This record gives sequence, structure tokens and C-alpha cells, in this order.
Amino acid sequence: MVTDSQDYRHGPDVPSDRVPDRDRPEDVQSYTIQIDRKRYAVRENPMTGADLRRVPTPPVPPNRDLFQIIPGRPDRKIEDDDRISIADGMRFFTAPNTINPGTGAAG
Repeated sequence: MVTDSQDYRHGPDVPSDRVPDRDRPEDVQSYTIQIDRKRYAVRENPMTGADLRRVPTPPVPPNRDLFQIIPGRPDRKIEDDDRISIADGMRFFTAPNTINPGTGAAG
């Protein structure tokens, strides 16, 4: 589980309470990102879209698209195999990947 105070790591065999040791340099950069307005600390860089989807708990489901907010430019849809260079303060949001318009008659 990733919270504001934990960093994101790959694999089910990495306990969430693990602290840096001699196998892991203490100067590894940590980045604060937001997904759907919630903050997360991540250390991996770059990350794939699939990696980003696994940051929140529960992970972003397949029926939602992931977008990167880029100030001054259109939002960028992130595919699972896209590689994203992570920087502090990056923001992402999710949205339904299928929109079902209403069936009401136009007046």
C-alpha cells in the first residue's frame, strides 16, 4: 500500500515498512506526484503508465484512462507502455474510458 509517507516499490516481496539499507543508496531521489488530487511519494524514475496505475491503492482500474496534466498544454493520455520521466509535482488524473451519453430526447 502506498501512502503519503511511503514510497512506491515494485513487487509483492518488498515489505512496505522497509527502510533504506546498504543495498539501496540513501541519496535515491524521492518525487511527490499527485493522482486524482492525492499525493504519493515515488522513487522509481522513469515509470511506465502501468507503474503509475499501481501507485494508488486500489490501483487505477482498466475502465479508467490515466492523463498527465501539463500546464499550458492539452492533457496527455498515458498508455500502459508509455515511459514517463518523473519530476516533483507532476499531476495525473483518471477519467472513465467510456462515456455513455444520456438517452433523453433533445428539446
